[in-house]
Amino acid sequence: MKESIYNYHFIINDKEYILNTNNNGLIERTSEIFNEEEQRYLIENNFWVADDLDEADELEREINRNIQSGTDDLTLTIELTNQCNFKCIYCSQEKNEKMMTKETADAILQKAKELLAIHKFPSIHIHYFGGEPLMNTPLLLYFDEQFREICAAYKAAYIPTITTNGSLLTDELLERIGFHTIQLTLEGMEQTHNRLRASDSFHFQEELNLIERILKKSQSKIILRMNICKQNKDEALKLHQMILGKFGHERFEINPNIMLKFHENDPVDALSIKEFADILFQIRLLMDELTGNFSLPMPKPLPCNFLYGNTYAISPEGYCDFCSSYTQNGKTKFTDVDITAKQKLTFRPECRNCKCLPLCLGGCVVQYQLNH
Repeated sequence: MKESIYNYHFIINDKEYILNTNNNGLIERTSEIFNEEEQRYLIENNFWVADDLDEADELEREINRNIQSGTDDLTLTIELTNQCNFKCIYCSQEKNEKMMTKETADAILQKAKELLAIHKFPSIHIHYFGGEPLMNTPLLLYFDEQFREICAAYKAAYIPTITTNGSLLTDELLERIGFHTIQLTLEGMEQTHNRLRASDSFHFQEELNLIERILKKSQSKIILRMNICKQNKDEALKLHQMILGKFGHERFEINPNIMLKFHENDPVDALSIKEFADILFQIRLLMDELTGNFSLPMPKPLPCNFLYGNTYAISPEGYCDFCSSYTQNGKTKFTDVDITAKQKLTFRPECRNCKCLPLCLGGCVVQYQLNH
């Protein structure tokens, strides 16, 4: 037998622990020699594995089995428009005048209806996206009405979510649509946020006022996103402390993200993975302390759903090319996708012996391509 490559040894308060990232197991090591019962436990829980086992191969096979078995729901990210009323200096989205039309919307709705009829999905998640999706509010309302009717007919749960800068999110929309989650972005404390967002209106204080309105006027959860770079990293923990301290944590999910430098002239500098991990740990620890839920890193059963699950991102023209990884095979209309055609995951050579592989499964394909 040999020790698993996914065992991570660390010491806290003079005690040695072993975390296995592939099974989420955590044990305390109290001696150099394991007795017979302890050895049996280590083998049964894959802290020790057979000498001839290639653990990366085994993990790859397991993940591909999960991919082929599919997921229980259908998720559509619908890019209602490429227009945006903000000019965030770090934004990678292509901004133009493209607006999704009712004709394109009807084609998407018909395809969704066909998929629900065939695959009997228990739920359909609709993520309204942009640009700024609320610049095409009439079509959002049309989608919302139609999806409710379709889901009622096929006895599927309709779960609407939105990513928005918030500037056009009215009380009427909050009450009418009842978003399950609303993702908002804050980029630091007031001066830093206003500088990085570079909008002509709807600044930091207005964002805080919107959060208060969402909590009062709806049952929506708020996904708090912060894109972290060298210019705002020192405010990351302070921002989360302020928001969660002011509004409570009960209806918040946190989604810190490493800010990428998409253009050479962008006035931001990307963090190293280590720098981002250190900040992320502090934010996660804050959330754990507030919730009383101290969780270990969890292995992922599936990689990015946009590539390997029943998840599609649809451009204003109706193409599945929103995520640039789709462009490998050219443009495909959502109406033409074959939901049963599942891609196969292959780990990159440089990832195969990484202790963190079960936690990220190689990471985002798009980010990897951008960094090379």
